[in-house]
Amino acid sequence: MAHRAVSRVNRGTFPPLFWAFAALYLMHRGVAWLDVPCPAWLQFYLDDLLCLPLILPPTLFLMRLFYGPEVRLSLYQILFVVVYVSVVFELFLPTFMPRYTTDAWDVFHYALGGLIYLRFLNR
Repeated sequence: MAHRAVSRVNRGTFPPLFWAFAALYLMHRGVAWLDVPCPAWLQFYLDDLLCLPLILPPTLFLMRLFYGPEVRLSLYQILFVVVYVSVVFELFLPTFMPRYTTDAWDVFHYALGGLIYLRFLNR
């Protein structure tokens, strides 16, 4: 039974661009951990930009396990994820946790990441 589910996943689920984004994210986290100075826009917004291009391919992977290799995320599903992530991280969490702050530019970068996913990774 497991072999049937795995056969539903095609090679394009995790394209090379996904792995490039994952490597960029890990490098950025390593630079932040080492406390290496970098430009403010890179320090504050790169994670937000890479958020959806890194979250949605594993989501698509799981959907393809259940529904077949031809499944792609629709524009409405991607917009839902953009709105959901924006509400959770920019409205809900800042009210309860001081670690999080509300920033409209974060929402812009979530939306831009959703567009990057839609254009280049949703195959």
